[in-house]
This record gives sequence, structure tokens and C-alpha cells, in this order.
Amino acid sequence: MRIGIVGSEAAKFTTNTEFLAKRKLKELIHPYDTVVSGGCHLGGIDIWAIEEANIQGKKKLEYKPKTRSWPHYKERNMQIAKNSDVVVCITVKQLPEGYPEQGFERYCYHCGTDEHIKSGGCWTVKYAKTLGIHGYIIVIG
Repeated sequence: MRIGIVGSEAAKFTTNTEFLAKRKLKELIHPYDTVVSGGCHLGGIDIWAIEEANIQGKKKLEYKPKTRSWPHYKERNMQIAKNSDVVVCITVKQLPEGYPEQGFERYCYHCGTDEHIKSGGCWTVKYAKTLGIHGYIIVIG
């Protein structure tokens, strides 16, 4: 069984929320034999998931975008969803103090909620659901 893990970049976590996210990753990954992720160049959930997969001796599939543009991120996210049995997005309730907001981080337009910040991982979960693949979002903090 394969778990697709997507979510927020490293800079969107505090020391505490990073600790909580990594603890959650350990729990999530344990019952699966393969971790599917996107190798985000900004670190965070994608990278931490692969690190935890290595610790647990799990197989890994990483789909990195060809370039840093939405069409390639979209293609990468679709590959993650299509090659997973379940897709989980891990994001945070709010940005850490001092994070340079760009105007949309307090509201996730993918989910239509202010319960967590915007994350491309939410888009991936929604896409997975259109394929009949179970997906859900975990909000840290």
C-alpha cells in the first residue's frame, strides 16, 4: 500500500509545529510500505516524509516538477495522487510570526476555509478524491 504525503513548506512551520508534523508523519507512514511525495525544494512535509520513510525502511516514490511553475507542479501533484492508495496533506493553522505573507495564506481557496493556510497539498487531495482515492487534510496547530 502506498501513502501520498503532501503539504506545506518548511518555512511555514515553527519549531513546535515541525515537531508535531514529524511525529504525525511517523504514525502515518508506519502501516504503509511505500511513501509517495513531491520532493519540494523548499523542504517541509515532502522532505520530512522521505526522511521518515528512510528511517522506517520504506520504499519511496518522488515526483519532482520539471520546472518551478504551476503546470509542472500540477503534473507532479497528479502523479502523486495517481500513484497513491491514500493522499494526506499536512499543513498548519496559521503562519509563524514573521513569515512574509502574500495575501492568501490565511484562507485556503482550495478548501474554501480559514481553518488552515493555503497549501498546494489541498489541491492534490481534492484531485485524488476525483479519482476515487481517499484523501484528507491534517491541520497542525
